[in-house]
Amino acid sequence: MNIEKKVINTMRTLSVDMIEKANSGHPGAPLGCAPMMFVLMCKIMIFNPSYPLWKERDRFIMSNGHGCALLYSILYLLGYNYTIEDLQNFRQLHSKTPGHPEFNPSLGIEISTGPLGQGIANGVGMAIASKKLGLNNYVYVMCGDGCLMEGVSYESTSLAGHLGLNNLIILYDDNKITIDGSTDLTFTENTKDRFIAMHWNVLEVEDGDNDINDIYNKLILAKSSVDKPTIIFIRTTIGYGSLLAGKNSCHGAPLGVENTKKLKQYLGLDENKYFFVDEDVKEYFKVFKKEKNINSNIDSEILQKDNIINELNIIKKLEKNYATRESSGMCLNIFAKYIENIIIGSADLGESNKTFVKTDIIGKYLHYGIREHAMCSIANGISTYDIIPVVSTFLVFITYCLAPIRMAALSNHKVIYIFTHDSILLGEDGPTHQPIESLTILRSIPNLLTIRPCDTKEVCGTYEIALEHNGPIAMIFTRQTISNIVNSDSEKIKYGAYIIYEPKQKIDLIIISTGSEVSIALDTIYFLEKEYKMNVRLISMPCTQLYDMQSNKYKENILPKNIKKISIEAGSTLGWYKYADYVYGIDRFGESGKMNDLKEKFGITVDSFSKFILDILNYIS
Repeated sequence: MNIEKKVINTMRTLSVDMIEKANSGHPGAPLGCAPMMFVLMCKIMIFNPSYPLWKERDRFIMSNGHGCALLYSILYLLGYNYTIEDLQNFRQLHSKTPGHPEFNPSLGIEISTGPLGQGIANGVGMAIASKKLGLNNYVYVMCGDGCLMEGVSYESTSLAGHLGLNNLIILYDDNKITIDGSTDLTFTENTKDRFIAMHWNVLEVEDGDNDINDIYNKLILAKSSVDKPTIIFIRTTIGYGSLLAGKNSCHGAPLGVENTKKLKQYLGLDENKYFFVDEDVKEYFKVFKKEKNINSNIDSEILQKDNIINELNIIKKLEKNYATRESSGMCLNIFAKYIENIIIGSADLGESNKTFVKTDIIGKYLHYGIREHAMCSIANGISTYDIIPVVSTFLVFITYCLAPIRMAALSNHKVIYIFTHDSILLGEDGPTHQPIESLTILRSIPNLLTIRPCDTKEVCGTYEIALEHNGPIAMIFTRQTISNIVNSDSEKIKYGAYIIYEPKQKIDLIIISTGSEVSIALDTIYFLEKEYKMNVRLISMPCTQLYDMQSNKYKENILPKNIKKISIEAGSTLGWYKYADYVYGIDRFGESGKMNDLKEKFGITVDSFSKFILDILNYIS
């Protein structure tokens, strides 16, 4: 057995041993994909395990993340910071080798994958980022049949072809098997023609189980592309070498002790040794590490924070009333002006979202087309290059974006989401475009800041938070013009909630509100003071997550336990029971109509809200 074949078979058996010990995992893909992984990592890619964060390194994404035992095996052999014990702790609590890859570039994991198709879109984002930075590197994505069935792969590869991302190469594990059985059950389209139609190069390897020379030659050819991304169809056998080869039953379950022994016999390795790496394989990688001795440095993001803050301070002083999407547009242009590494874009709603930047700002705007899912997935890839992606659409369309938003929160990617048209008050477009549940969904995602400011000053404060926050942030803005609030505060917004109006007498009631409803709440307070001598505190709570992070002392000062509290927001009431005794909102879908008619219909008025308050408190003047 020559050394290259022995290395490949060692990768296979290490992967199988990991899965056997864990009694959990996916052996099928590692057994089939080991040859392509070997060629890619050991013969094609440029990187240095001793300097894993070198900026110009090639990137690898395992979009079919269930096959990660293979990735951990090769990273261990290459000399990344893994031990044999780490492989033995596969899928165990707190291990370096979780059940799907989790973002950790220091360990060679360039992005979290698992939800199929996401990795392809992430790769598109990385390729875009690399082009923007002028790097001379490549992005390689390994995917399976499932990834190419997912809609996000269609959206993202369509954009990649349009942009001519010749630094993007997909290795397609074409084994024609999914969990349920043969791909003939569900996937009979001509995938090659699809990619050709999307302006991709299409190459093929007939024997991906054994022909490493053909894999190598096709990868070299892919790297020579001038103006197109490339996909290589590599025909493999799922579970290669095992008794379950070619069967869906080896996709997601251990092979078993006897089958594992027979596999090792078939591969020419010792059937009685587990987690074993022979001396000649170790020597092969010692030589490899010397050849990879690349001097590297890590560049920092170019960011002019003082200039940004100074210009935001000018906007805070504007007296004119704006829709918060308009205030956002002003702030965003400041970001674009002073942040070198930023890519701003919208899913074909730039004018509506107010995300178009000034024409003298070159190379910082990307037209995503009507591809919300891909846009947010691509943004995650862009963020891994220390570029800030800003993506935007209507708030109601977050349901197209939730998978990548969740992945951004899971991996703490710095992505800025601009979601406009934030309530039924957008009017005539009707219930298909009027968000009811959207804010509640976003607020439920761990690690995602969701901020809904009430006026221009709070919008500026939101952007200041976004500037400093090292994670994803969703900024929620109105379509309609709203009034500036006298006591709104761009600094206090950083606490998540603060007192925006305080009565002169002892407090009878506290109202909590966000966004455009803060103005409604304030006018209601004026009415209750005048007509019923009621003393009401108003809390602006633009970000529940930031409020939850504050000390108990601060929270008790803002929302004392012994005073009744009522929330008002033009959307689902579900999440407000955490903060208020009574909730006022909209728990049904909207309707098409003029904004003022909708206010009356759904009670987003001083009269309706006042009546609600008086009724529930049984207030008698």
